[in-house]
Amino acid sequence: MELGLKGRRALVTAASRGLGRASALSLAAEGARVAVAGRSVTAMQDLLAELKEAGAADVLAVPMDLTDRATLKPAVDEVVAKFGGLDIFVGNTGGPAAGPFLSVPREGWEQALNESLLPLVDLSHAVLPHMRAGGWGRIIFVTTVGVKVVQPNMVLSDSVRLAVVGLAKSLSIEFAHEGIMVNCLCPGPFATDRMEYLVKSSMEIDGLDRAAAEAVWLAEVPARKFGDPNDFGAMVAMLASERAGFITGTAIALDGGKSRAY
Repeated sequence: MELGLKGRRALVTAASRGLGRASALSLAAEGARVAVAGRSVTAMQDLLAELKEAGAADVLAVPMDLTDRATLKPAVDEVVAKFGGLDIFVGNTGGPAAGPFLSVPREGWEQALNESLLPLVDLSHAVLPHMRAGGWGRIIFVTTVGVKVVQPNMVLSDSVRLAVVGLAKSLSIEFAHEGIMVNCLCPGPFATDRMEYLVKSSMEIDGLDRAAAEAVWLAEVPARKFGDPNDFGAMVAMLASERAGFITGTAIALDGGKSRAY
């Protein structure tokens, strides 16, 4: 299926590894011009080479620390200066710390907001004018299956990322008539560094061995395995495409069947 992404201009944040990296590579394979953002441009040089090899029409790495507001708009401005505009924004952020409610101080909540919600607010302010100018846009926020079904010891993620879903829903209503579609992807347990952190957290918090800790995360997954990040990237490309012109305001679970509500 031709997705109509050739030459489209994309920015993917937190792209150096995991689901962000898979998202960038999937867009590259469709011929998009792909900018990747992360704390270290030097650390992303290998990714730029992979993006070119995958088929990206053009590539760029920009420095961005999602917890430092001063770095956000300048990074977007650099992408726009290089590509002449911006069509696609994949808002990926680091996940909040794990832990039960009583173990999380107020400072932990503030940190989670500053890491996972407010950067997406600021970046949306930065990217939307360029999409509006072009009369076309795709915004995809990466959240968690925790917005569909509560995850153990994940009160920060379950709460703060629900706010991201609310942000996306509001934006979808405000900008759909301008050709800008806004959606969330809600990944379950994928084989990433983040999943490794969560498994180790379950081992420490609940006193489990590794097999038991992995079972905590897979117990409700009918597929009985961790997801392949490449499958996540494929859905990003689909939602970013011309073919997704009537899909907006959704929060799509990619979780091997873990969230069982309709």
